[in-house]
Amino acid sequence: MSDILLSIDPGARGCGCAWWMRFGEEWTLLHARYATGAEGAGEAGPVEWLAATEAVEAASRDVLGALRPDVVAVERMQVYTRSKGDPRDLLTLSAIGGSLFRAFSDARPVGPLPREWKGQVSRDVMGARVEKKVRDRGWWERLSPPRRKTHLNDVLHGIGVGLWSIDTGKV
Repeated sequence: MSDILLSIDPGARGCGCAWWMRFGEEWTLLHARYATGAEGAGEAGPVEWLAATEAVEAASRDVLGALRPDVVAVERMQVYTRSKGDPRDLLTLSAIGGSLFRAFSDARPVGPLPREWKGQVSRDVMGARVEKKVRDRGWWERLSPPRRKTHLNDVLHGIGVGLWSIDTGKV
């Protein structure tokens, strides 16, 4: 039985992370934050992948101390043929996801696709839905909200991946 979950929305410059713990049959959010990796312009490569992974590892040590998650849930990337943006960015995010699974190789991996955990809901709408759930459950004070709105959305998506993992019994 899993008792600690780390759920992550991977990003090239940092990741939205949420740590969860099971108490009896109930899961609760322990903490959520944006783990800042390498900042800067340009195409992300191995240095940025490693920086993002190391940032999540450091944040996890801050939250859990010597404990390690039993399950790590990281959103997998999915190519949409009519999507906006550069599809090559998904390669970077996939590399970071793989690096995160390797960093937490003692945990059971869960990798939902976006369509699995959020369906066709837009990024901003899903962030607002997750924020409402967090506030309704009295967990808002457990977040370390980043200054940038887009990074807050990343944190909320990290929480969303965790909520999906719990609700679907993946943990």
